[in-house]
Amino acid sequence: MIKKFSSILLSLLSILFFISCSASIVDSTQPLSNEEIIGNGDVIEPAKEPQATEDKAIISEFLKQHNGVYYAQYEDGSLGVRYIIDNDTIYNGYGTLIDATTRVLLENKLQIYKEGAQNTASGYDKNNEMYTLNFGEDGNIYLFANAVFDSETYLATEGYKTTIGEPIDGLKTYSANYYYYDYDDSKKYYILIDTSGQIYMDDNFGINYSRASLTNGNVLTITYTQFGGITSKQDLYFYNNKLIYGNTYINNELQYEKLIKHDLFSTYTGTYVSDDKNTTLTVKAEQITLSTLSRYDTPVIIGNTLTIYQYSSRYPTKEHKIVFSDDKTQAVYTKPDGGGTIVLTKQE
Repeated sequence: MIKKFSSILLSLLSILFFISCSASIVDSTQPLSNEEIIGNGDVIEPAKEPQATEDKAIISEFLKQHNGVYYAQYEDGSLGVRYIIDNDTIYNGYGTLIDATTRVLLENKLQIYKEGAQNTASGYDKNNEMYTLNFGEDGNIYLFANAVFDSETYLATEGYKTTIGEPIDGLKTYSANYYYYDYDDSKKYYILIDTSGQIYMDDNFGINYSRASLTNGNVLTITYTQFGGITSKQDLYFYNNKLIYGNTYINNELQYEKLIKHDLFSTYTGTYVSDDKNTTLTVKAEQITLSTLSRYDTPVIIGNTLTIYQYSSRYPTKEHKIVFSDDKTQAVYTKPDGGGTIVLTKQE
């Protein structure tokens, strides 16, 4: 079952889309635990993890072993491309190259960090981003969202009077206001920590019970219940002068997103055109487009068959089937609803 981020976290972290974690190597004769399949969203701290590596060659080889197109599956059963890993390159679902500032690998867990663009950017683009991709033993990715909050000197702020737990002496070191940039370039605060080690959160959360603890010197765990009975537990890491999300539990359920693996697009890279020139199929490593459809429709390749799903909130889903020849010089396009077939020929 796919665990979705709650609307609470989505509204709070509208700057991000979502992320993963690590599976241990185990005796294959034993059934895998949920943790070993899914992993977790813990922040990898290389100084504390001797097995972690930032070596580009090692990470490149790891990615090559996990090539594929990874899809989110939504509640209505529809699919959406989330990541494409082709060779050692990662694209997002829009076909944009993910140009990471740093990548850290720990066993089957890849953490990607990207610095925000401070000079010319505004709004969301200023925010730092972190994604944790856990490559599960089942071949899929389990994605965890590691929101990253910058810090500024602590200042009591209107609307942030709700205390979380009791003051913690060890938090005095981390006294600050932790924030991200909203779409309009304004700062939105997640938590405030005063000079006594007391945590404050947004009054609009409607929190009626809370507790907090600090472990390993830099991992803050906060648990709170909101009016309506929703209970949240979050692990927050103080790391490199920032506050970073680790694991999040909503009503005791770990929040992650399962991404389903299918075949690469690049196997059939090229431009395929009908004899009358009215239909063009363009296949690139990062994107597939059919000239008669929107670029936002969803392509899925299994073997030599490409299916482009045309989703609609008003009408039933239409499936556009395209079968590639063994020599990849032609593709037969079968239109939905009995619309007939077209032969598309690859252009030199």
